[in-house]
Amino acid sequence: MSFFNTNQKPKAKRGRQYEKVPVKDVGIDHQILCLHAAMSEKCFANPELFSEIEARIEMRYSAKQMSYGAYLTWLAILELKDKPSQFNEALLEKSVKMRNMRRATVFTQVLTEEERVIVINQL
Repeated sequence: MSFFNTNQKPKAKRGRQYEKVPVKDVGIDHQILCLHAAMSEKCFANPELFSEIEARIEMRYSAKQMSYGAYLTWLAILELKDKPSQFNEALLEKSVKMRNMRRATVFTQVLTEEERVIVINQL
């Protein structure tokens, strides 16, 4: 007597190669991406904002509001501030990791409310 069904072929378990994203999140992520593009543009127009962002990263990490991985990622992106195209490429990367990081952004207080409204209305 066998407890195992030997007549069936074993099924290969394969996970998704991509993460399934709800439709409503796609629109929100697009807005966040556009806002980050505007924030990046403003930071390059006003380079003193980079030091404020770096201070915000350090403050959040020391207050344990940010993981070590997120801390390193944000600092690595800020290291590219002298290379605008690479900075934008890293900040606006469309990976799952960066999508989640942008949702908990360190680029707060860069845009005014009026600037945010203008960016959102242009979509």
